Amino acid sequence: MSHFRERKENNCLNCNAVVTGRYCQVCGQENIEPKESFWHLFTHFFYDITHFDGKFFSTVKYLLLKPGFLTAEYVRGRRMSYLHPIRMYVFTSALFFLIYFSFINSHSNYSSDQLRDLKEALVLKEGQAKKLHQFRDTQFKDTILTAAIGRALTGYETEILQLKLKIASAEPETEAVILNKTDSVLKNIKSDSLTNRIILNGNDFFNYNVYQDPEAYMAVQKQLPKNRRDGLISRSVKLRLIKIYSEQSEGTHKLQDQIIERFKHSFPKLLFISLPIFAFLLWMLYLRHKKFYYADHGIFAIHIYCAIFLLILFHYLLDALKHVSGWGIFSWFNTGLVLYGVYFVYKAMRNFYGQGRKKTLIKYIILSWMTSIIMVILILIFFIITAFNI
Repeated sequence: MSHFRERKENNCLNCNAVVTGRYCQVCGQENIEPKESFWHLFTHFFYDITHFDGKFFSTVKYLLLKPGFLTAEYVRGRRMSYLHPIRMYVFTSALFFLIYFSFINSHSNYSSDQLRDLKEALVLKEGQAKKLHQFRDTQFKDTILTAAIGRALTGYETEILQLKLKIASAEPETEAVILNKTDSVLKNIKSDSLTNRIILNGNDFFNYNVYQDPEAYMAVQKQLPKNRRDGLISRSVKLRLIKIYSEQSEGTHKLQDQIIERFKHSFPKLLFISLPIFAFLLWMLYLRHKKFYYADHGIFAIHIYCAIFLLILFHYLLDALKHVSGWGIFSWFNTGLVLYGVYFVYKAMRNFYGQGRKKTLIKYIILSWMTSIIMVILILIFFIITAFNI
């Protein structure tokens, strides 16, 4: 019941039927004053939120601590005291994937992927610097080109140093090795002298073994006099060729990353599709129990999925607490949580379907086996579809 003033008139504003109480017996609309102030709107929003939260937390308590109880209550028709299973699934799955993609997955992948990208960039920069050193040594007669390459290498000094410092901050244990290696690279760059200032007519040739990085090519071009620089069309073609050449070695790796990343974001769809299949497996296992309809198995499957979502979130929470505090006891809590998750499904099956321990255990093992096969098949199908759409 809401907290707003009831109308004195007894006609329903929605269907115009005669109202004998606070709610219309025909359409169910509450017979309250239609005009609301801003305060009324705010309080209405507050009441709805607190009402939902109250139902949610009480439902979660029964969901996690009394496996199978909510499904049994729903089948018996006792539904007003608990959050509806569909709303429960929508809320918990949305909460789970919001937290997972925003904090858990993005944070873990961001640090590892970024570190890998930094290392790849460092290898590229160092390799390019080495190639430019070698190329400059072969062009000692062309002082203009030699000087341009030297100035470009000086620019690489800063970039290489920045990359190594970033990697050192991400991996403190490698800081000494990286800094020592950085010092040696910088010494090599600084120690090269620009001698033999003999001008050679003609432009420098283009070689993949020299330019493996578009930035290196542009750095050298900027240091050359205007009459020695490539034209707009030539520069565009060469930049495109360098990019294609550099992506040949990295293409497979990048493609795999794209497939995996897109597959992760299709995981909610995979779970949603697997839910009715999971209910179908339950229907097959309990086919002889005529009192259970397919919809009843579906409600049971929804409650199982909701519980798994919440247990996984608790797992990540305990893992985060362990990471922050460094206390090993959280690892024991996590182990207990995993064991409880395995026990939870068995206990829910036994409580809801009402069979003995031995039969329930056998059906639980069969259900786990069949679910694993179905999930593997679905994962392969989704993975192939994702790879095809890249």
